[in-house]
Amino acid sequence: MRVKVKNDSLSVKAIAGTEVILFGLNVPDDEINELLGFKIEKKIKNSWYSLHDGRTFIDSDKSLIQRFMWSDYQVDSATAYTYRIAAAYGTLDDLRFSETITIDITTENPDDDKHGVFFNRGVAGSQAYSRRFEKYQKWYKDDPTEQDPTKVRYTRFLKPADIPKREAYKWLSRGLEEALLDFIGQAKNSKYSIRASIYELSHFPAAQAFVDALERGADVKVIHHAKKQTAYRRYSNKQAVTTVAVDGSKEVVFKGSEIKKDRIPDGISQVAMRTMGSVGISKSKYLDAFKTILLPRTEANISHNKFIILLENDIPIQVWTGSTNLTGGGLFGQSNVGQIIRDNDIALEYFKYWEKLSENPKKSSSKKTGQGIRDWLKEKNPNLDGNVPEDSVNAIFSPRSDEKMLQWYADRIDQAKNSVFLTLAFSIDDSFFNVVKKKAQHAETSAFLRYLLVESKNAQYIKPKYPDMVKCEQNRVAHGDKLRARRGANKTEELIESLTGLNHNVNYLHTKYMIIDALTEDPIVISGSANFSKASTCDNDENMLIIRGNTRITDIYLTEFMRMFNHFRNRNVENALNNADYQKTLHLTSDDSWVKPYFKTGSPMSNERILFSVEGE
Repeated sequence: MRVKVKNDSLSVKAIAGTEVILFGLNVPDDEINELLGFKIEKKIKNSWYSLHDGRTFIDSDKSLIQRFMWSDYQVDSATAYTYRIAAAYGTLDDLRFSETITIDITTENPDDDKHGVFFNRGVAGSQAYSRRFEKYQKWYKDDPTEQDPTKVRYTRFLKPADIPKREAYKWLSRGLEEALLDFIGQAKNSKYSIRASIYELSHFPAAQAFVDALERGADVKVIHHAKKQTAYRRYSNKQAVTTVAVDGSKEVVFKGSEIKKDRIPDGISQVAMRTMGSVGISKSKYLDAFKTILLPRTEANISHNKFIILLENDIPIQVWTGSTNLTGGGLFGQSNVGQIIRDNDIALEYFKYWEKLSENPKKSSSKKTGQGIRDWLKEKNPNLDGNVPEDSVNAIFSPRSDEKMLQWYADRIDQAKNSVFLTLAFSIDDSFFNVVKKKAQHAETSAFLRYLLVESKNAQYIKPKYPDMVKCEQNRVAHGDKLRARRGANKTEELIESLTGLNHNVNYLHTKYMIIDALTEDPIVISGSANFSKASTCDNDENMLIIRGNTRITDIYLTEFMRMFNHFRNRNVENALNNADYQKTLHLTSDDSWVKPYFKTGSPMSNERILFSVEGE
C-alpha cells in the first residue's frame, strides 16, 4: 500500500509491506536552514508515541529523526496504523515545528489468496536478536575434531536449539516456516497431490509434512538433488566397509585390489535421504508409496529448484517457490523468501516442467537418451524477447540452451527508468557488471539509483568487481555484516551480535531477486531460485517468476529489501569507522549540518531523498 501526503512545508510518501512501513520524507530546498530533524509519532490505542533510533542530542534527552528515509519495523501485517509527522527547526531550547502531516496506512496481508509472500527475519546478527536471547549465547569450537591447541578456534553463536520453547525459531522464521508447512498441509486427503523439486532437505518438520500428507492419502513425489560423486572405497567380502576418499583426494593410497573406484550420492543427497528416512511411516498401507517418495535427480549439475506444486483432482492449482532451501539455515538463518502463486496456468507450467524433470533427463539430447532438458525448455519455455506484457506473470525454467535469459535480465537493469534493487548472494555476472559499473545515461529522472545487496564483498566472484560497483555514483552498495566489537567505545547499549550457527557457506543473504522501477506504477519483480549466473541459467535446474505491474507484490519486496539493505549498510559504515569517528555517531547533530549531504545535487544521498519522496515521481 502506498500513501502520499503533502503540504507547503513537508511531503511524506509511505509504503507499507507486511511487517515494514517505509517513509520517504522531504522538505522544499529553500527550507533546510535550521532543520534539526523530523518528529514522527505513532498512534497506539489512544496514545501517541515518538519514534527514534535510540540517539539523543548531547546533554539532552530529546530525540528526533535525522534522516530523510525512515522505517517502522514494529508493525504487524494486515493492520491499520496512524502516524503524525512534522519537520523540526530552530534550536533545542527553541524548537518550532512545521505543519503536521497525518497518515493512515494499512500493512499488507502476506497472502491475498492470489499471491503469498513470506520473508524470514534474515538478521540473526542484530541487536534485536542479541537483546532477546543474549543469556543463551555460547562459544562453540569451529572444528569439533581439532585437538591442536594452537589451531583451536571458537566462535560465539546464539543457536536457536539452545533457546527454550522454539522462541528463537519462531522469531527468526517470521512466518516463513509456518507458511511452508501450511502450504504442504493443504494436501489433506486423496483428492490432492504434491509434486516438489528441491535442492536440500534437512529440516525434519518439512520432511514430516510431506509424509503426513502421504498418510492422509495424498500422492506425494519429491524430486531431489542426487548428484553422484566419485569415491574410493575399501571392500571386504564384496561389502563396502570404508570410504577412503571422495572426488579424487590426493590422500588415497592404493594397496592391492580391495580399494575400488565407485559412484555414490553426494553429501546433499545423503542428507535428504537420511532426513526422510528418519521420519518413517506409521501406516503400512503407505509403505510402498513412502519408499518412492524421493525421486533422485542425478543428471543435473545442481538440481537447485525449491518449488512445490499442489494439485487437486489432478489439476495443478498452486505453486510454492522462492529461494528457501528446506533446511534450518534456509528457514531461520540467512535471508530468504517463500512465495505462493495461485494461478492454474502458471501451476500447469510448473507441473509440466516437473514431469520432464521426473524423467531425470540429461542436459543435452541424444539418440540414446532422448530429448534433453535444454531442448525441451527451448521448445516449451522459450526465452523472453523484449519486455513482458503489462500486468502479467511469467515463469522461466533452467537449464537453458544459451545465456539469452541472463542477458534479458541484464537488459531490464540497463533499461530501468527509475530504480533497480538487486540481491547477489554469490557473484555478479559480467552482463550485469557491465551495466552497473556505468552511469545510466538514459534514466528519465536525475534521482535514478541502483541498490546492490551482496552476501560478502570478499566473495571470490564479487571481490574483484566490488570497487567498481561502489565507484559508480548511481549505485548504493551494501554487504552482509554484523557489528564488530569495540573496546572502550562507551556505548553499553550496543550488544555483541551473534549468528545462529545454522549456515556455513552463506551467512547473510540467500535471496535471488531484483525489482525494476519499484517506485513507479509499472514495476517488475523477478524472483526465484536462480543466482543470476551462467551456471544457474545453463547448467542447473532452476525456476524464476517475473511479475510485472503488481504494486502490492512490489511493495512487499521493496520494503523487505530496504530493511535488509539499511540493516547491513549501517553496519558497513559503522564498522569502517575508527573509535574517534564512531563516538561522533552516538548522538544527534545539534545543528543543520546533517542536512547538507542530502541536498548536494547529484549525490547518492540527495538522489535517494528525491527517489523515495512524493517529488520523485
